[in-house]
Amino acid sequence: MTAAAETAPRGLGERWGFLAVAAGLGLYGLGSYAFINLAGLALGPELFAPLGIVWTLVNAVGIGLFLPLEQELGRTTASLRARGQGNAAAVRVVLGAGGALLATVSVLALVAWPALTARLLHGYAVLVPLLVASLAAMAVAYAVRGLLAGNGRYPAYGAQMAVDGVLRVVGAAVLAGLGVEEVGAYAAVLVVAPLVAVVTTTRSRGLVLPGRPVERGAVRRAFAMLVVASLASQVLANIGPVIVQLRALPEEAADTGQFTAALVIARVPLFVFAAVQAVLLPGLAVLRGRGDMRGFRRRLVVVTAVTGALAGVGTVAVWAWGDTLLPLMFGERFEIGRDVITLIALSGGLFMLAQVAAQALLALSGERAVGLGWVVGLAALVLAALVPGPAVTVGAVALVVGSAVALLGLTGALLVALRGATTAEVGHD
Repeated sequence: MTAAAETAPRGLGERWGFLAVAAGLGLYGLGSYAFINLAGLALGPELFAPLGIVWTLVNAVGIGLFLPLEQELGRTTASLRARGQGNAAAVRVVLGAGGALLATVSVLALVAWPALTARLLHGYAVLVPLLVASLAAMAVAYAVRGLLAGNGRYPAYGAQMAVDGVLRVVGAAVLAGLGVEEVGAYAAVLVVAPLVAVVTTTRSRGLVLPGRPVERGAVRRAFAMLVVASLASQVLANIGPVIVQLRALPEEAADTGQFTAALVIARVPLFVFAAVQAVLLPGLAVLRGRGDMRGFRRRLVVVTAVTGALAGVGTVAVWAWGDTLLPLMFGERFEIGRDVITLIALSGGLFMLAQVAAQALLALSGERAVGLGWVVGLAALVLAALVPGPAVTVGAVALVVGSAVALLGLTGALLVALRGATTAEVGHD
């Protein structure tokens, strides 16, 4: 869930806020899909494989680590703003923690430069610094989005996402049109697009205002819990191509690119699910805050039903047409078995349902249960990835196992939390 969705005001302002964010999110999502599609067509399966790993790591590690910057800055800024207080002290704490995370990951990546180049990136050493730069750009973008959302600047928030998405398409289209087959050139688009989007759409005046000191320990603990849950969930959702790369034999060098392309097609329902998150899930926190547990349960049933229908329809559609769409979208050199792409789609459906349970738990103040649920799912994925078999099949099965275990754990924790909240409500009455 974006910080903009969490902090949007009620009434007319809420509708305009959601429209601005939804429009930006739509263009960003389409731009990301178009970028990876154009790159795949231009590079082919072999050259696309290392770019697919960079794209996977940026989405798994980058979103996992730095989406909490947006969430915590947006939530804290909005809360302080509602009380007429400035956010400068809280911003310093959150940005300090985010900067420490970025520095740690950057150092680890640079220390592991030779190993990453040889084992994951097919010998393209230039991709390691570009990966680090992409993570830094993502950190900047998420931090600014959090401040924009917390201050109610939804048009600027939506514009930043829209410009980022458009620049990805334009960058990939220009490179493809010029016949560029340098993997590093396409990876550089992932650095330039978010930074240019921030610079061109953000007016920094008034985003950070002086205020009272904050409890640093409490802010850091909240941020750390968000990072654990976010990182585990994003790695769980996106790590499939890395599993394939680590498991692939020399003669299967193109399999990572094939798997990444299949992942893009099979996960289209997740893009639609982002709209469900933005429109339906934020109300859960409001209902919980009002003590309306009946309304909370009704909203949760609606969200779960819509998500389940989306997951089912998406999985069936991918089973029916996925293996046909792959060469149609990425070129005739791309092909993968129907069973593999269907398993990837199924894992996406299970992941969406797990996300619903996680967001409901967060609305019930179940942060620890959310973090534990994602970590247990990730552990199950790792174990499943060790089973013998073809690399693409193992990768797909591991995604299904990890998402299924996370869904079971989060659903169990949610049922316990709902029972506790209901009992408390009855006792209060």
